[in-house]
Amino acid sequence: MVQASGRRVLAGVLGAVLLGLGGCSSGRSSTKVDEELLARVPPEDMEEVHKARLTQSKAVDETTRAQVSLEDAKRDRDVARSNLEAAKARREADESALLAARATAQTPDIAGAERALREADLELSAAEADVDFRERVVTTREALQQMRERELAVADAELAQTEYQALLRSGDVRAKELSGEDFAKALQEARSEAWEQQQEVDALLQRQRQAQARWQQLDEQARAYGGSGR
Repeated sequence: MVQASGRRVLAGVLGAVLLGLGGCSSGRSSTKVDEELLARVPPEDMEEVHKARLTQSKAVDETTRAQVSLEDAKRDRDVARSNLEAAKARREADESALLAARATAQTPDIAGAERALREADLELSAAEADVDFRERVVTTREALQQMRERELAVADAELAQTEYQALLRSGDVRAKELSGEDFAKALQEARSEAWEQQQEVDALLQRQRQAQARWQQLDEQARAYGGSGR
């Protein structure tokens, strides 16, 4: 996962330090300064830490929302695929009906069957475009989820740096055992990865909008043709 890889940077930098400052715990807390040390920091020096924690909490929420949105997109894609199969079946039936009408040589029947097949063709094209659009939505939201995870990695790195700075301002001598450059480097790398992922999402969104416009155009054509009567 992108989230995990982003945090390994901090874990590698701070692992030994955290062990020396009271041990490390599993999960996301392993990238943070020991809570017992922060508890000794004066409240007036913790304001920025509280802000960073709020930002981190919001980033967690956005990551969860991105996952839910992705699952919604997958369900919409599955519905579009089912509609496509139905459109294919209808076209096959209308094609068979046209062949049967031609066999009878009845002009009215042939004209009606031809029109029905034309409508089925339009609906099939729209259904295919719908599936293409829904597939692109899934791809985009997968990339968006990764972006949210990288943003969370940034929030983690910002919080770790803020906690370090608070500990340093408090005058705790153990803060001098930490490297401010390591915190800054980890944050810079996390921000760079998040920016790169944002560029990918932007490109995918552009292609998604193009696919949506094509689907909507074909869908309108199919509705207009069907609305005039078969």
